Amino acid sequence: MYGMPTFDNLLTIEDFAPYLGSAFQVDATPKAVDVRLDQIERYPHNPLNLREPFTLFFSTPFSALLVAGTYRMRARDGRVIEIDLNPTQTMPGPRRTYHAVFT
Repeated sequence: MYGMPTFDNLLTIEDFAPYLGSAFQVDATPKAVDVRLDQIERYPHNPLNLREPFTLFFSTPFSALLVAGTYRMRARDGRVIEIDLNPTQTMPGPRRTYHAVFT
């Protein structure tokens, strides 16, 4: 018999709120890229869900491009997290946007 999984490490809005407007360094190839956390969008919470669903919106200079994938990111305070980033369709301009969805 298998034990029940633990969900102690689920990321929540509270984990990201202090970093709103701050940059994370993303371990990317061929070189690291800085992404800025621009927005956190909340969604209605269903009591059956383990956490309140939310989406994070990041941006980079338009000259940088990250493909969809799981990235290791380091905050300025040294905290390291891994999240799935997806490019958001962006018109040419000063910044390129990405999102990460947590349900």
